[in-house]
Amino acid sequence: MKEFNIKDLLDEEFQIFAGRIGSGKTEIAINVAIKMKEAGIKNTLFDMDIVKPYVRIRDLKETLIPKYHLDIVAPPDITRTLDLPIFPKFIIGKLQERGTQKILDVGGDPYGAGAIAQFREVMPEGTYNFFFVVNTRRPETSTKDEILKAMAVIQNASRMKITGIVFNTNLRWETTEETLKRGFEIVKEVSDYTKLPVVFGCVDEMHKEIAENLGIPILPLKLFVNPLPKMGV
Repeated sequence: MKEFNIKDLLDEEFQIFAGRIGSGKTEIAINVAIKMKEAGIKNTLFDMDIVKPYVRIRDLKETLIPKYHLDIVAPPDITRTLDLPIFPKFIIGKLQERGTQKILDVGGDPYGAGAIAQFREVMPEGTYNFFFVVNTRRPETSTKDEILKAMAVIQNASRMKITGIVFNTNLRWETTEETLKRGFEIVKEVSDYTKLPVVFGCVDEMHKEIAENLGIPILPLKLFVNPLPKMGV
């Protein structure tokens, strides 16, 4: 297995990750920030996901900041239970900060992706990598046509161009080599049709062996999002 070299992202200043619910975009954005930090690359992780169907970076920052010393820009804590395009007043200054990589976790529906359209002047074309994260085992991205439709929605809402695909098909602990193989066949169809590269794939760092034969660079992931809801006592 060829491990993805995080320094391959340094051609652009902004790393934008978007995807439908359950794509794993938040996990990937967090892991990219951690990998850059470990490589001595200064970076800021932006929670730009205004939609709350699941978990956002702001819900995890109490764990991430002390343990990994990440620089995180997130909406105020009061917005944790809200779906509003509320960003800190200083966000423009942080996005314009020089000498640091900016990693953005963006919502994957028209409302969420549309929230970053207001920052297009700060992130003009040619300064960003815009990755569409695909998990083919989730609703709305299980076929080539569904993925193409989801990508079009995000591009239209954000008014920005997707530049690459991140392959993240998984069923959490039930993911097998066959799961990845079948998912990659679909994503490869999308790549061939759109002429967009599959830049890297992802797999749980505890089970890297199942990605041995994919033929693309792999980013092993530390998993932070618990897929099971917390149950009351």
